[in-house]
Amino acid sequence: MSATDVPPLPLQLFTLKDGLVASDSGQEAVNNYAADFQGLRHFGLKIGDCLDLGAPWTGTLQEEDFTLNFAYFDAGTEAQDPGAGALIGERIPMFELLTRVNSMEA
Repeated sequence: MSATDVPPLPLQLFTLKDGLVASDSGQEAVNNYAADFQGLRHFGLKIGDCLDLGAPWTGTLQEEDFTLNFAYFDAGTEAQDPGAGALIGERIPMFELLTRVNSMEA
């Protein structure tokens, strides 16, 4: 499948830095993403603590009509550390998402 065969994703991108979420998508999108991200990160921290794995460096939340992702860069996984996130306006399995992203990059 070539990049021209892959339909574009309804995608909003976010940055995580110094404990703040930022995006060109507008303040409402930032607020909505930040709330979901905080919940997902909190859940990941609880699981990491229980299993002695530490803080999560990445996470994915799939709802009926959207997929939310985040990942920290190699600087660390604390709230002030740099990372990035995305809100995709459809439910998409991780393998399909990675396949589509790789197809677009090829």
